[in-house]
Amino acid sequence: TAVASVGKSVAVAATSEATPPELVNAINNLDSAASKKDINAVMQFYTPNFTHSDGLTKQKLRDSLEGLWKRYNNIKYSTEVTKWDRKGNTYTVETVTRIQGAKPGNDGEYKLDAQLVSAQVYQANGDNLQMSRQDILAEKSSITSGEKPPKVELRLPDKIGVGRQYALDAVISEPLGTNLLLGSIIEEEVSPANYLKDTTIELEPLRAGGVFKIGQAPYTVGDRWVSVVLVQETGITISSQRMRVSKNTVGNQYKSSPESATTPSRVRPDPNSSQTL
Repeated sequence: TAVASVGKSVAVAATSEATPPELVNAINNLDSAASKKDINAVMQFYTPNFTHSDGLTKQKLRDSLEGLWKRYNNIKYSTEVTKWDRKGNTYTVETVTRIQGAKPGNDGEYKLDAQLVSAQVYQANGDNLQMSRQDILAEKSSITSGEKPPKVELRLPDKIGVGRQYALDAVISEPLGTNLLLGSIIEEEVSPANYLKDTTIELEPLRAGGVFKIGQAPYTVGDRWVSVVLVQETGITISSQRMRVSKNTVGNQYKSSPESATTPSRVRPDPNSSQTL
C-alpha cells in the first residue's frame, strides 16, 4: 500500500517571489512538529472542518499519521513551495514534498523515499495559519530493503481516461546475472481505508528485465495506487505511483500504439505531451 499521501508538506524553498513570512513560519513549524511525531502540535495546523481529496477528515488524517509514525522510527519531511497566491486571508499553495523514513524489519532495515505534489489552502486564524483543504496532484514512493535492492524505473501514466488501457513498465536498470527475480503488481483504490492496509501478495518468477503489463483503468473516476513489488536474493523494492482516472483525460495526452498479433491495443504517454511520468 502506498503511504506517501499521509505525509504533510513541511519545509519551504524560495520561489520567484518571496514567500510570505507567515506562510514560511507555518510550514517550518509544521515541519518540526511532524519530524518529531508530535501529533497534537501537527493537528493545530488544520481547521476543524479540514477536507482532503482522498476523503480524509481531520480525525482520519490524525489516525493515518499516527499509523505511519508507528511503522517508521525515523521520518523526515522536506518541501519546496512551487506556487503560492494570496487573496485576503486565504493562501493557496502548491508544494513538492519529500518524505524519508526508516523502520526495522525481519530482514533488515526498510527505507521509505516518497515524493508528493499537492495543493493546500490555508486560512488565517488570528496570528496563525491553518490548512482547510489539501489536494494530492501526484505521488511516487519506494520502499527498499537489503544490501542491494533491485533498482527499478517505473513507467506509468499519471492520468488515464476511464476504461482506457495503459502500459505499465517496471524496468530493472542492472543485469540480474544468475539471480532469481520474483515480483507482483498491486492496484488499489486510493481511500482512507487503504492508507495503511496490509496487503497479501503472491510473488511470481519474472523474466530478466522487469515487469511489463497492459492494464485497464476502471470505469469509475478516482485515484489508484499502482505498485510493483520486486524481490531478489540481495534485497526488496516496492515502487508505487498514483494514477488518476478521469473522464476528462482524452485527446492527445495518450494514444494507442500499433496493434499486433501478440500485443493488444494499449495507451502510452504521448512524447509530445508535457505529462509527467
